[in-house]
Amino acid sequence: MKGGVGKTTLCVNAAFQMFLQHKNVLLIDNDPQFNATSALLDPATYIDKVLKDPKRHTIYNIYEREPRMGGKSAPALDPKSFFHKAWWFIDDSGRFDVICSQIELYETLRNPSQKEYLLDKFITAHAKDYDYVFIDCPPTPGVLTLSAFAASDFVIIPVAPDYYATLGLPQFLGTLEDFKQELVDVHNISVLGVIFTNTPRALTDENQRAIQRVRGALSERPGKIPVFDSLMSHYKVYEKTVWQARPVQRIMGRGNRGKSEATAELRSICSEIAKLIESHRTANSAKQ
Repeated sequence: MKGGVGKTTLCVNAAFQMFLQHKNVLLIDNDPQFNATSALLDPATYIDKVLKDPKRHTIYNIYEREPRMGGKSAPALDPKSFFHKAWWFIDDSGRFDVICSQIELYETLRNPSQKEYLLDKFITAHAKDYDYVFIDCPPTPGVLTLSAFAASDFVIIPVAPDYYATLGLPQFLGTLEDFKQELVDVHNISVLGVIFTNTPRALTDENQRAIQRVRGALSERPGKIPVFDSLMSHYKVYEKTVWQARPVQRIMGRGNRGKSEATAELRSICSEIAKLIESHRTANSAKQ
């Protein structure tokens, strides 16, 4: 419920870390600002290989149908055209693909009727071969966020340890509960946990108070929502990833101080993600 807390930074770099751990990973940019796309594709590649290529499509084409021509439906789009695979860092360890976004996705926000399940339907039909699907969401509630909820088993909530970000946590949790009541769905999305992002390496008293406020807010809610033991610290090196359009694990050149520390944090975060998912699945199996 707040911009600038590190949602995209966490989503992109954690997804790539899972790929480095020999998983097949799909990253979906579900935000009209297309920051996740920009974090992985340089402008020339994005414009020439995605937007200008008539054989390529973005998430916009999942939500927005082609207009009827002469009363007939437009031909169905090739599902393979949505998955961008032209990665310079591909190896034999797994797959790391992305479904790009574009600014025209704002049109879906203006006309949201009956679009909540389109993303879920697409993923269910065409993304079965991935071990993990990461969806980067916009910071505000609406049909795009709802569609991500409808398509997901888990949500991770990034929270910066400051006063304003922590105010949004109860509001977000309430919004999630409202959405869950409205969804007509076969699964029950769970909060996998809260992770502190943009965390100073030396926590101030204000940071510590913000963390305690989050823990206090979670303790007052029914059900247990874990707080990740791992933190995502604020490293200058993440700023370099934006200019290079590469995940932090693959940035190049001098001035990469913090790269190894950031990568170590991401390994720890992904380890917790995997363990928490396994814990949820074990608990659900026991109930059945």
